[in-house]
Amino acid sequence: MNDSVLHLLLTSTPSLLEGFGWNVFIAVCAVALGSSLGALLAWLRVRRHGRPAAIATRVSTILGSVPTLALIFYAVFVLPNEIVVPGLGLAIQVPPWAKAVLGLAASPLSFTAESLVVAHRNYRKGDIDAAMLFIPTWINVFLISFVASSASSLVGVSELVSRCNTLIATAGTSVMVPVYLYCSFWFVASSLLFTAMINRLKRSRFMARTHRRMALAHAASAAHTPA
Repeated sequence: MNDSVLHLLLTSTPSLLEGFGWNVFIAVCAVALGSSLGALLAWLRVRRHGRPAAIATRVSTILGSVPTLALIFYAVFVLPNEIVVPGLGLAIQVPPWAKAVLGLAASPLSFTAESLVVAHRNYRKGDIDAAMLFIPTWINVFLISFVASSASSLVGVSELVSRCNTLIATAGTSVMVPVYLYCSFWFVASSLLFTAMINRLKRSRFMARTHRRMALAHAASAAHTPA
């Protein structure tokens, strides 16, 4: 790597990091939205019977089967760019990042809905270790959504990959390889950091306390259940 390319990367780092912040923001919003809706679907499947449970199962299965990129494009081209509030004449703009969040939320929604149901079944059987696997694997879902957030560049979001493309278009294709390698470095470094955090969480006191509380709660529930 020559000095001119290194200087280009260093001077472009603030802008690229700002774009990287968009990747983190989109991933956090997508996982928060998807997990909340997924928890609701799991509750319907566990606490309700008949049609509500069947619909919840069908929704989580369908959304988990559709490619994320297809959902992002669907959200971009089908959803309106603005929503007019009836009676007020107020127009609310729907930015591309919000549509990307909706598309990316499908995967954590499906995972949460399915995994919480499995965790509940394991808890009912007294297999606390299996039930608690939901926590670290749910964090892995954020990691997957974080990497997938780079697809939002295809729909107009000015995130890291989009800004790298702009930088290459400005500086020329000769810098394509080092720019994309630099971009990959941020994703790889962040993924390794999240993985280390997950491994540390598995061995943490929080997990030990949670395991103990769940075991006690299950034992108390079993004691009050008629034979």
